[in-house]
Amino acid sequence: MPSTDLLRGLGLSRNPFTDRTAEKTNLDTTSLYLHSDLQGFTPSDQTYLLFGRRGSGKTTIRLQMQQAYAEANEHAVAAGNSRGHFMVDLCRPGHMTACLRTFQETIGCNDDNWDAHFAENWESSDMVDCILAFAATELVDLMTSPNSAEGRAMLERVKADPRGSRQLLVLAHLYAATDSASLAALRRSLLHKQYSTEAAVAAAAATTVTAGALLAARSDMAAEFMARPFEALWDQVSASAPTVGDHPRTTAAVVAVGALAGGYYWRSSQQRAALQRAAALQRSIRVAKQRSPALLAHLLRHLFSSHDKVEVIQRQCIGVSAHQKLELLTSLVKLAGYDSVAVFGDCFDEVVLLDPVQYPGAIKAFAREVCRNDLLNFGRLHFFFPDSRLALDLNTDKTLKEARFDRHFVRDLTWSRHQLEELANRRFVAAQRAARSHAIGTGDDDELWEAPVAKLGDPPGSSFADLFKKVKVEDFST
Repeated sequence: MPSTDLLRGLGLSRNPFTDRTAEKTNLDTTSLYLHSDLQGFTPSDQTYLLFGRRGSGKTTIRLQMQQAYAEANEHAVAAGNSRGHFMVDLCRPGHMTACLRTFQETIGCNDDNWDAHFAENWESSDMVDCILAFAATELVDLMTSPNSAEGRAMLERVKADPRGSRQLLVLAHLYAATDSASLAALRRSLLHKQYSTEAAVAAAAATTVTAGALLAARSDMAAEFMARPFEALWDQVSASAPTVGDHPRTTAAVVAVGALAGGYYWRSSQQRAALQRAAALQRSIRVAKQRSPALLAHLLRHLFSSHDKVEVIQRQCIGVSAHQKLELLTSLVKLAGYDSVAVFGDCFDEVVLLDPVQYPGAIKAFAREVCRNDLLNFGRLHFFFPDSRLALDLNTDKTLKEARFDRHFVRDLTWSRHQLEELANRRFVAAQRAARSHAIGTGDDDELWEAPVAKLGDPPGSSFADLFKKVKVEDFST
């Protein structure tokens, strides 16, 4: 039922202009104004950067883009070609806040000096780490879910590729915001039982000695032959150091203790080196919570040789530069059955530590590090910023040179009076049609109003402008 006589007289069941955010608005294409260069949007390798103040339509455009990607994914799955595009949604509530809080702890600052410290320390690779954190968490949750047939199929595909298995394990333990049980399940699935090079050499030596002892025990000739080198060595030692020959038991005990001490020192040094390597690998990641160095060291011992340095692991599994990290992530999701990675970033002004009012310098530094060609040139990136390029200090010569905006789809969202009038008209007409459809569907005669439903292109007398002239001041008194 209409709540007021005004709404009833205009054929409305609700005020179509009370929705403050795009997430709460029906994405009916007839109610939206589409910019000419965004009409017919389809997923592509293009990078999109849209700038505009709150209420300029950024989130509406982002939701339409995500809907287009979802439809493309459905078609790809139905055709059996792939799983479509792996979508990284940085707009998910809490994700960017958690990443920035961890970054704040890592660089050792607080809310009072955050603005200055963030601008000095934040880099584009940290932005990509936020993307990797989201992707790693999604992949681990999907692959370890006991009720997900899709996740099990993805896990089997990755398991069949040793390099992909190693990359996923390292990525999950460095970035994923998940529980220990999920990581343990992932290790059980992907970590094949294997032995280190040192253990293999020790096992081979022990086997050789045991085989020689058994052979000597069975043959006197073999025993005499194997004993000759040791007898000759003992004679030389006795001649050089008579004290050793006079006290064989003491000498044997000293040698045994020395061997044990040397083995203990070697093992301790190996453990220290493994822990230092694990800590150094985690130190480069500043937006994700660090795990126990012992756990990561144990994992790396199974996946890499002790001679493999941190730089080698980074190049093979997570990358160093922003572009390298995205390339490696893409190769992993392709192995899991996807076509590509698509990234969406929006509502950054709603992140506490990027609030433009509290931290005006932080949001500018954040936007500046995103707008680097090394990152933007990757493609399928869709970022929406809460102000114009001019207000975010992105029109400087240095930024323009680093960003190369001419290579990407870049727009400052502004509205002319004509566009706003058309948008209001579209929303009003869509609300009328929705009210009429609801009334017909419910069969409620009281809701079948006599007011005509306006249409785009109708003659004068039924347009939104003509209807709005009927609104009086007293209608707004309540």
